[in-house]
Amino acid sequence: MTAYGVYAMSIDRTAQLKALHLYGMAAAWSEWQTGYSMQQKPVMPDVWLDRLIMAEQADRQARCLSYQLKAARFPNWKVFNAV
Repeated sequence: MTAYGVYAMSIDRTAQLKALHLYGMAAAWSEWQTGYSMQQKPVMPDVWLDRLIMAEQADRQARCLSYQLKAARFPNWKVFNAV
């Protein structure tokens, strides 16, 4: 298999992960693909699967906090005695 074929499959998987709204996994998959090409020894599937799951959990937590901060209604302070 050529390097182009591996790269095309990577794009396809990234698009599939994004279509499933797994943005953390898609980002981690892209990072893993670039790091894996430089690595000499194979990585066990459970190792990279654990990394993908942890990345997705971190991404979902960050999106949840972002949504909560956007939805929060902070009081607007008005200054009545302007100098």
